[in-house]
Amino acid sequence: MRILSILSIVLIILSGCSGSQKDDRPAIAVSFEPQAWMLRQIVGDDFDIVTLLPAGSDPETYQPSISTMKSLGKADIYFTLGTDGFEKSNLSGIVSNFPDLKVVDCTEGVQKITGTHGHHDHDGHNHNGEEFDPHILASIKNSIIIADNLSRYLAKNYPDKADAYLRAGNSLKARFKWKDDSISKMNLDGTAFAIRHPSLSYFARDYNLKQISMQDNGKETTPLRLAMQMKEIKDSGAKVFVNEIEHDSPSYKETASEVGLNVVDVKLNGPAWEEFIMKLAQRMKMANEINRN
Repeated sequence: MRILSILSIVLIILSGCSGSQKDDRPAIAVSFEPQAWMLRQIVGDDFDIVTLLPAGSDPETYQPSISTMKSLGKADIYFTLGTDGFEKSNLSGIVSNFPDLKVVDCTEGVQKITGTHGHHDHDGHNHNGEEFDPHILASIKNSIIIADNLSRYLAKNYPDKADAYLRAGNSLKARFKWKDDSISKMNLDGTAFAIRHPSLSYFARDYNLKQISMQDNGKETTPLRLAMQMKEIKDSGAKVFVNEIEHDSPSYKETASEVGLNVVDVKLNGPAWEEFIMKLAQRMKMANEINRN
């Protein structure tokens, strides 16, 4: 990728500049902030964690900064989600510029969903030949698997800290399991919700929810199509519209409010993503209880 080739030249120049405090810790790179947060729970301050996509950034348009790429140069491991889009567009350049970097997919064991980036998430099952849904981190169940993969990989590759990393990983998994169990007990089975872009397909699968996307194949919908979607949303019994802060759209929020949907703001690419998922589930539970009364 041309931008990374240019950045590598700039990094050589910058590496000779002084004036900033040097961080002598080894580094680990990740793509997204939720991964970085999980790593910090496992390794503490043992590593400098480099995040390619900062919290709140749009993965469809963001390019890693020069300072981020400079930090990536000292990383030994890059934990990816193996997704298309942001990771795929940057990975070839990263590998060519940092050939000693170990690229590790930390999603082993996660059952991928495909066929979700049209109007619906359909049945949530795999359909051969289609790209899988990249929003893997928007799932507490998936996060349990990822936390286990991270802690086990680190324990294997850093044996002097193996016990500490495995204990921390188990603690993190227990935290996620408690939240997963809490949502399961909310009895949300069959609940419908609306969202601009189908970013919560894994969340919907986890708790048997119906996700209704207001985009068609990733494109903004036409006024006529939007009117049809609003009718479908109303017929579905949905009471909540999920507004991703990273893709905030006043027009969609206004339309959702006009048809009586409760707007719930969430930030899925941030350190508190699990709290936003809990908040969303709680708002759905409240809406269901109000509707029944």
